[in-house]
Amino acid sequence: MAKKKTIFDLGKREREILEAVLKLGEVSVNDVLVELRDPPSYSTVRAILGQLVRKGNLSFRDDRGRYLYKALTTKESAQKSALKDLVSTIFYGKASDVIVTLLDLAGNTLTPEEIDRIKTKISSAQQNPPQSDPVAALRSVPGCHCKEKSL
Repeated sequence: MAKKKTIFDLGKREREILEAVLKLGEVSVNDVLVELRDPPSYSTVRAILGQLVRKGNLSFRDDRGRYLYKALTTKESAQKSALKDLVSTIFYGKASDVIVTLLDLAGNTLTPEEIDRIKTKISSAQQNPPQSDPVAALRSVPGCHCKEKSL
């Protein structure tokens, strides 16, 4: 099975344009041009949007002669996919190393609300540790009638 592509598989300009589409929702070429810090020409943005459609990142519709583009994934899904790829390649699958690194980078810029959100996620992870025993994991599913040593 082929590895699912992430935002890291795109070129720099493709990523910038996809990020603009994810941020804005349904967009025209002009919307993207306004969003980019150092925009290329109109025709270049139009061509890159077309590439992103062909690669399966965007869809488009014709609105009375004006093409409107929309991402085929949500911003949250794209973020999770990209982070999952980053964790597996750069951090060798160790989510805890990513968390520690992000906290180091954040320094003292986290708000009390952000800290509470992080604490809640950690507490939830502590209450629901991963199950390494597949039979035990299945036994926790309501309605499962797994025998003690089956599977």
